[in-house]
Amino acid sequence: MSMASVVYRDFQRPPPEIIDAFREFGASTVYESIGREYRCVMDPAIKPIAPDTKLIGPALTVHCYPGDNITVHRAMALAKPGDVIVVAAGGQIGVMWGGLMSYQAMKQGIAGVVVDGSVRDVAEIRRMGFPVFARYISPIGSTKSHPGSINVPVICGGVLVRPGDLIVGDDDGVVVVPREILNEVLERARQREKREREALTLYDQGKTSYELYGFDKVFREKGVPEYPMAP
Repeated sequence: MSMASVVYRDFQRPPPEIIDAFREFGASTVYESIGREYRCVMDPAIKPIAPDTKLIGPALTVHCYPGDNITVHRAMALAKPGDVIVVAAGGQIGVMWGGLMSYQAMKQGIAGVVVDGSVRDVAEIRRMGFPVFARYISPIGSTKSHPGSINVPVICGGVLVRPGDLIVGDDDGVVVVPREILNEVLERARQREKREREALTLYDQGKTSYELYGFDKVFREKGVPEYPMAP
């Protein structure tokens, strides 16, 4: 993307009740509730630095000059409580985020950060319990001389992220929900959770996924032979 710099100080966030409603769903459920026409899952190399990490909130997007994190500092000054800072750093090794930034973000009520690049001070951040997802962990520092852009569409982990898109992250990965389909995805997620609860009840009764979901039809259509006993 072009490195011409521009800063938009604010963006339209989803209604708080919609964001809160998504909190009961994991990243995998949300992914399964998004139409296949959307590329919504970030590169699995971008993962939480600590297990049992949950992240949800509207994306405040940051497009950084390679190896320079000054734009992230500007974004933090603009962030509102509940925002997720999404840093498109081009997968560079230079560190975009660290311990002091995490402490500041927690004090501001920022929900977490996703970095397509490096973070450091991970032991300190883990002790804080601040949600951080990143491609790399590295001690290598960054410059602070080349401003980038804030609240513009970015590519993070191979996925287009726009300001106000919803970020859902956990141990399974990071999913981006396009802002214009939030209500639709939410309803699909609710229906999926309902079906899964019903399946658990049937498993308790001795049913199997093979019969419940009609997988036997696939075996029959493919003409897979079955025999009573292995030779």
